[in-house]
Amino acid sequence: MTPFINWAGSRVKDLRAICPLIPEDIETFVDPFVGDGAVFLESQANSYVLADKNQDLMDCWRTVQNSGPRFRGLLSELRSVWRNANEAFDKIRDGMIELKNSVDSGLFADYQAKVNAVIRVADKVRYGDVFDMAFTEPLEFQIELRHQLVTALERMEPFTDEDVAEVAFFTAFKAAVFKYLVEVYNKPESKTALRSALLIFLMEFAWNGRFVADGNEFRPEYGGRSANNRSMIAREYAAINGELVGKLEKTRFFCQDIFRSFGFAFSKEADSFLFLDIPSKSARDFSQTGRKRFAEFLRGGTDARWMVICPADDSLAGLLDQNGAVKESVPHGKELILMNY
Repeated sequence: MTPFINWAGSRVKDLRAICPLIPEDIETFVDPFVGDGAVFLESQANSYVLADKNQDLMDCWRTVQNSGPRFRGLLSELRSVWRNANEAFDKIRDGMIELKNSVDSGLFADYQAKVNAVIRVADKVRYGDVFDMAFTEPLEFQIELRHQLVTALERMEPFTDEDVAEVAFFTAFKAAVFKYLVEVYNKPESKTALRSALLIFLMEFAWNGRFVADGNEFRPEYGGRSANNRSMIAREYAAINGELVGKLEKTRFFCQDIFRSFGFAFSKEADSFLFLDIPSKSARDFSQTGRKRFAEFLRGGTDARWMVICPADDSLAGLLDQNGAVKESVPHGKELILMNY
């Protein structure tokens, strides 16, 4: 199955190396660093436990599990927004190219004059041209669109080729839609279904698929011109896939760190399987004490079978291999896949 969300550190490209190493007779599959769940989606077990420290991500997983009509409708509406943006840009394309040529000729040397000219062009696009539903104050989108277009014009080199300029303005237009939806996501009144649909949408077009937080707010950067013509249709269909929804009916979710996950019975039982794909950021954040604690649990605190994927040069590999706990070690690029079975 295709993951329903674009998430940094996905193992989609590594499934052929990982999946054949996973045992077949699993009662409970446990993934405390679930991310986009690429390996979970390919695994077979009688029940599943998924966890992550990111509350927004776990709320999204729970929403997909419920897959209510409102959530499904929102995914479809957001896909329409991206398509509508393509058509809406046609309204201002010629005007922005003409303005760019006027700037090159020296007609708008004054900054405020350029801003006023951009506003006149940008305001040809109305909120309803892009958005089929009212998320929040439409003027906020208009202001963001003006800002992105002014910025694109200011950054443009003199006498830039018109085709290059068009791509820059189109990217600015798409960035305005993206930034506006980020603001909607961060509104306190935004409901869980809306936030989950927006998270799937925004992560698809975010820079490198990275969840970026600033305090309590989600602040991703737009993916740039490479994201302009991307589609979220595959993510939408993945999120409402009947096979996935059925699988999630056998799944429990927790928002917690790895050590809290280790405290539950499902992490200790002999018929469980722990899939421990440690994200690179988490690996860096682990103190040496944390690494020792992690290794001690796996060596003697659980009867479950486990697989750990970590950088080959990480001290965790050596800590896990003490007392012969690692029965199999498989090199995978710059990483090791370690198993106790």
